[in-house]
Amino acid sequence: MFGPKKVTKHGLAAAMAAGIAARRDLTHLYLMYEAGGTVTVKWEAPRGDRRQRFRITPDGPDGDACPHCAVLIAVERLGVALPLDDERIDRVTREYESTVQRGMLPCPAFGRSPSVDTPFGPMALMLGGPAWMAECHVGYGDPHTMADCADHRAAR
Repeated sequence: MFGPKKVTKHGLAAAMAAGIAARRDLTHLYLMYEAGGTVTVKWEAPRGDRRQRFRITPDGPDGDACPHCAVLIAVERLGVALPLDDERIDRVTREYESTVQRGMLPCPAFGRSPSVDTPFGPMALMLGGPAWMAECHVGYGDPHTMADCADHRAAR
């Protein structure tokens, strides 16, 4: 089994967006933060799921490698890649930050709004709303690492 792919904070967002672009039938997307700072991105689609593990590395000799900042940059980029409205992006960001502050593992989760098949093609059940839903799941475990920036470091 291969280890996580090493990317910078902005590299995680680019890899996630590339995965979205490659999966036009994407139904769900998860950014699963693991204890120790590894982030697993899972792209779900009817023709099969794809997972990729990422380890955040500094973007230069003086750069930081905060995995939380990397996930939040990726979430912000989702507003364009999926698309998601600003309200949902803001809510997931607040939920993510709150989860980290409580000392738990965050997992931003995104899914297409439900639809039904019609003779004219799929029709969204939530008319007038954005095509994607968003929330932040929570898991047990320590979200803090030595790479955390000052904003995400555990208050001790």
